[in-house]
Amino acid sequence: MGFMLSFGIPALVIASVWIGPMIGYPNLLACLPLVIGYVCVPIFQALWPREPFQVPPAAAASPRWNAYYRVLPLLTVPAQLAMLAVATTGFAAAPFNLFGHIALLIATGVFSAMFAITVAHELIHRRQRFDRACGGILLSTVSFGTFKLVHLQVHHPYVGTSLDFATARRGQSIYSFWLQSFAGNFREALRCERSRLERSGKSVWSSELIVWYGLTIVWLAIAVAWHGWIGGAFFIAQGVIAVMYLDCINYLQHYGLTRGMVAPGRPEPIQDHHSWTQGLYLDDLLLFNLPRHAHHHTQPQRSYQLLKDSEHAPRYPFNYGVMTMVLLVPPLFRRIVHPRLDRFEASHGRAAVAV
Repeated sequence: MGFMLSFGIPALVIASVWIGPMIGYPNLLACLPLVIGYVCVPIFQALWPREPFQVPPAAAASPRWNAYYRVLPLLTVPAQLAMLAVATTGFAAAPFNLFGHIALLIATGVFSAMFAITVAHELIHRRQRFDRACGGILLSTVSFGTFKLVHLQVHHPYVGTSLDFATARRGQSIYSFWLQSFAGNFREALRCERSRLERSGKSVWSSELIVWYGLTIVWLAIAVAWHGWIGGAFFIAQGVIAVMYLDCINYLQHYGLTRGMVAPGRPEPIQDHHSWTQGLYLDDLLLFNLPRHAHHHTQPQRSYQLLKDSEHAPRYPFNYGVMTMVLLVPPLFRRIVHPRLDRFEASHGRAAVAV
């Protein structure tokens, strides 16, 4: 049941918008989601560490529990839309000053990434068409329909190689990686979709990108109709922040790790040591086991509740929240990460080189 904690992510944003004006401190409460996510959660996990949680075998084999595990992520669609509706209304109408507006915008964008994109990542891997469609809807709320294509068709097959734009090279800064990912997402999505349409003999109007970005336009139009240009600008800006934050997570998950090529365009089989992993129980529950990324790459069809914390993957000294702040200062990030990366690569008999 702990995975229900993830719904606290949109609930925090909604609560901050509603409670702040009620008690007379809207600007202070606008910071509440970020304070809890980036101060309270890391401190709590450091003071009360626990072994990574694993779903009991009886629950993993139970049809009822499996139905629960399937349905729970689907419920994020209305929760995400509710968060955006409340946050957009608050941004346009609540008595925030400049500080409050910026805090609410950043909190909404970051939490959209942690909630909507994280769950969309789980859903687009599923075999059920309805579930994959829900993943596309979540991505449309942050203007990121390209992710549904490139993540499956580019990132997973070619992670750890120069063919994957979502793999950060050793020594590459997050700022360079942002540019690389922005260009790669659109370039590769268009290439993949053009190739698919040519093979199937379908017209460009059958493109999946038109569906998801058409839905993004619908959300944008609703925001503008309700709150004018301010609502539209807020919707677009929170999506940009969400995508940038997702790129921070991508950066962390594969930074400096490489896969060899057994033939041109054919990488070696993916293994645990090609991804960074984490084993922090609260992050696991809040993010549907996303930090168990090494196991996800070796078993991409495995549902989130069955992912395990790998003992054969490198791990960072701090959780994602702390590391995403550290990577904004590249010299500090390299000072913390490179010695750890060198030790791990040496233990596996691999040279730490750029992709």
